[in-house]
Amino acid sequence: MLEEFKNAYKLVQYGLKIKTQLGLAALFAVIGIVIEVLGQGEVPTGSFYIVLSGMFIYQLIISVDISTLVQSSPYKKKIQCSYPLIATAPWVFLTLTILTVIHAIYVSQSPEKYLVMCRMTMLLGSLLFILMVYFGLAYKYFIASTILMFISVFFPIFIFQNETITGKYFTNFGVCVFLAYLLTTIGTFLCWLICRLTYRKELSKLAFKAALRTK
Repeated sequence: MLEEFKNAYKLVQYGLKIKTQLGLAALFAVIGIVIEVLGQGEVPTGSFYIVLSGMFIYQLIISVDISTLVQSSPYKKKIQCSYPLIATAPWVFLTLTILTVIHAIYVSQSPEKYLVMCRMTMLLGSLLFILMVYFGLAYKYFIASTILMFISVFFPIFIFQNETITGKYFTNFGVCVFLAYLLTTIGTFLCWLICRLTYRKELSKLAFKAALRTK
């Protein structure tokens, strides 16, 4: 497994427009940190941007797959289905853990933030579920998956920013953390499954043109 992890990260250097992609990843991380600090964990976009920054690695690795050399390589399936997740999943769970600890610190310092952190944790887990499923679909069905993603994010935002709903059902921080990890894990599994089920489907040229700006 360690060898596969190393192979996955070796592919990053061959990704399309690597400097631009890593620059955007750093920008998202910085913006997320600033929002998280200034908002004291009460603005969901902060933590989401921090986690999202790691997904640029996913794009870099899968972009290698459009090379004609890779098309005839025995590693083609791994480059498209396994390596992107092997490289990004640890980052997603690591940042989720760090953010959970930060939110727990906010709660310990300000007990009145308890229910807010419950809502933000559930919202983050829900958005990560949607994000992982989106990445499983995006490079094969770019337009449909993008539309579906934008529609889908409104539901958790509406639910978990509604104090009436969350105040009744999501009042235990530990349970909310568990559910956030569960949602992220299920999303990661679905991403892996979708990639394998759609492996023989041609990669969307529009996805690479829009996301990586190769044309």
